[in-house]
Amino acid sequence: MKQQPAKTTSQITSLCIGFLGIQIGFALQAGNVTRILQNFGADLTQVSLFWLIAPLSGAIIQPLIGYLSDKNIRTGKTRIPYLLTGGILCTISLFALPNSNLLIALWSPLLIGAWLIIIIDLSFNVSMHPLRTAITDYLPISQQPKGFAIQTFLISLGAILGSTLPHILHEFLSLSSTSTGNQIPDNVKWSFYIGASLLLIAVLITARAIKKYNTKILSVPQASLTTTFYIPKIPKKMWQLGLIQFFSWAAFFLIWIFMTPAIAQHIYGEYDYTSESVLYAKAANYTGILFGCYHLSASIFSLVLPYLYKKTTIITVHLISLFCGALGLLGIFYSTSIQDLYLPMIGVGIAWGSILASPFALLSRIIPQQKIGLYFGIFNLFITVPQVVIGLIGGWLIQDHFGGKAIFAILMGSTALILAGLSALLFRKSLKL
Repeated sequence: MKQQPAKTTSQITSLCIGFLGIQIGFALQAGNVTRILQNFGADLTQVSLFWLIAPLSGAIIQPLIGYLSDKNIRTGKTRIPYLLTGGILCTISLFALPNSNLLIALWSPLLIGAWLIIIIDLSFNVSMHPLRTAITDYLPISQQPKGFAIQTFLISLGAILGSTLPHILHEFLSLSSTSTGNQIPDNVKWSFYIGASLLLIAVLITARAIKKYNTKILSVPQASLTTTFYIPKIPKKMWQLGLIQFFSWAAFFLIWIFMTPAIAQHIYGEYDYTSESVLYAKAANYTGILFGCYHLSASIFSLVLPYLYKKTTIITVHLISLFCGALGLLGIFYSTSIQDLYLPMIGVGIAWGSILASPFALLSRIIPQQKIGLYFGIFNLFITVPQVVIGLIGGWLIQDHFGGKAIFAILMGSTALILAGLSALLFRKSLKL
């Protein structure tokens, strides 16, 4: 393995900035897809099933892209083709999603929206993998924790923008947040247009940086490059880290799916999910603001992560962060007004900031560097499987066992983060690196 030269903070940022764009798109999806699908006529159970698209696509795509792009790296090429393909497809789909109703003569807007979500999620996963591995491809091991922290900061910054765009466009540009029939409100439409444009620009910047910093990382005999795709033996420590990831991502998937209806019901007493409902639109806009709050908290926390890692251990920082998130979600459950929700989001953001950085900083030290893309792709299964589980049973549990009260999904998320923290506590000694 050829040691990569150290990079400046500016150079590291250029390698990571594509994540800012991807996260703008992802935050728009996370904050508005439930709203869009419900405007198109989906109930909570259907919404939960539609959210299965993202983890299923990730489970299939990321290991495959990891394997194929590793072959590029071993021959001195780059992962740029995958980065650009995903970015361009995602941009087109984000422009199209809020206009699904225009194709109603061909299909129902709900089904058209579902197909566009499939394309968006596939594209996210194609682009996200090259972005995640850029840290390990082009930074020396000593700079990788800093790289993942900067990456987390940019992810959080993108998420803040993506989450708050609908509210900003409504409050400051007076774009409507309600509509009639199956129409999507103007503030949501223009949020997707702006987000898609920024996504493409950011991905192009990172592609240019990768091309500039690319060096031939590893030389191997030509015969080994023809090895067929296979699932390698997963190290024990990776399984242990994966358990923590399982509970962590189950928690946040519950937040993304159910936060909007939870606020509508719990704070405003609104159970009308149509596009004409003023209170539901208000709850949806506030969901974006709250998501922006936890991403702001995550971005600030990510700046001190490298310092905290040096003062203690990565896994210790991570377990404390997860417990902070659990307390934050518990605070949401007991809130009675919008004002009560802002403080708990700080704890949620601390957990999210660590989830985006700490597991990958640990993983990069326990897996073979020449197969980093494949192992990162396989590790993604510990992110996608819990989302599949929640997608399958989340809506059913809330609808049939909690009387359709979405706030109990937030309580379930708190419980999941407690389990993640306990898992980190149990495995702290074996994961101490």
